[in-house]
Amino acid sequence: MKDIVIFSRVTNKEKVFFARQLAVMISSGVALDNAINLVRLQTRNSAFQKVLTQIYQDIQAGEKLSVSLGKHPKVFDEVFIAVVSSGEATGKLDKVLTHLADRMEAMQVFKSKIKAALAYPIFVVVMMVAVVVLMMIKVIPILKNVFEESGVKLPWSTQLIVATSDFLVKWWWLVLAMLALVILILWLIFTKTKKGRFAWDTIKLKAPLVKYVSYDLYMSRFARTTAMLISSGIPIIETIKITARAINNRVYIRIMKKVIAQVERGIPMSVPLSKEKDVPILVSQMIMVGEQTGRLETLMDKLADYYENEVDTKIKTISNLVEPVTIVIVGFGVGFLIYSILYPIYGLVNVIK
Repeated sequence: MKDIVIFSRVTNKEKVFFARQLAVMISSGVALDNAINLVRLQTRNSAFQKVLTQIYQDIQAGEKLSVSLGKHPKVFDEVFIAVVSSGEATGKLDKVLTHLADRMEAMQVFKSKIKAALAYPIFVVVMMVAVVVLMMIKVIPILKNVFEESGVKLPWSTQLIVATSDFLVKWWWLVLAMLALVILILWLIFTKTKKGRFAWDTIKLKAPLVKYVSYDLYMSRFARTTAMLISSGIPIIETIKITARAINNRVYIRIMKKVIAQVERGIPMSVPLSKEKDVPILVSQMIMVGEQTGRLETLMDKLADYYENEVDTKIKTISNLVEPVTIVIVGFGVGFLIYSILYPIYGLVNVIK
C-alpha cells in the first residue's frame, strides 16, 4: 500500500503529537489499534488522517506498527520507524515514543531558530530584486520617452539602464525562458546524476561562507540522531547506517560506509572517524570517550547541544552582518539609479530654461 500524501504534507508538529499521544495512551493501558484510532479522530490534516486510517486497519489485521509505518516513507522517516521497531522488540514502545517525541521537538526548535535568523536577509534581497525589476519595467520606459523627446545627451549610466530596461520589456519572456532552462539543467545535473548529486553535496559542505555553518549543522544532525537511536536500543552498525541516511549528504554517507566496514571488524567507531578530514576532531574524541566510559548516548547528546548552539550563534552573526552589507548594496544601487535618472533630468531643465 503506497503513501497517499499528495496535496498536503504532514508536519513535524503533527508527528510529534502522534508519537506523544500514542505513548500516553499505551502507558495508560489503551490497546494500540484504539490508541491510533483516537489520534486519527483528533487530527485535522486530512492527508495524515488517511495515513492513520490505513495504519489503524493494518494493526487490526495483526501487522506490526513499524511495518505499517514503513508503508508511508514520505511521512515517517527511517529514524522514526527504527525507533518504533526497537520499542516493539523491547516491549517499551510507550517510553521509546516519548523519547522520540522529545528529540523531535528539540530538533524542530533548532530548525525554527535557523529559519527565523535567515528570514530577514532573504526578505530584504527579494524585495530589492522586486523593486529593481518594477523600476526597469514601469518607470524607466516612461523616462526614456521624455529623454528622447528632449534630445538631452544621456550619460553612460543612464544609457545602460535604458538599454537594460528595453531588453527586459521586449524580451522578458526570453529572460524567463533562459532562467527556467538554466534552473532545469542545473536541477537535472545535480539531482539526476550520481556525480552531480555528490558534487552538490560537496558544494553544500565546502563552499565559501556556507562551510562556516555547514560542518556544525551536519555534526549536530549526526550527533542528535545517533544519540536517539542508541538510546532506543538500536545496534551500533544499524545506528550508523540509519544516521548516514538521516544526515542526507553523500560526502558523509561515503564516510559512514567506511566506518561501518571498520566497526564490523570490531574496531571502535571513533578510530575511522578520527582519520576523516570532514569530521571535526572534537567529534571523534567525544565518541572515543563515550565508547570507553559506556556513556556514548549522553556524550552524543552533549555534542549535539554544542553544535546546535554553534549553528545558532553563527547564523545570528551572519544575519547581523548581512543587514549592514545589504544596506550598503541597496544604498549603492539606489544612488546609481538616482544619479542615472536625475542627471539627465537636470540637463533637461537647463534645456527648457
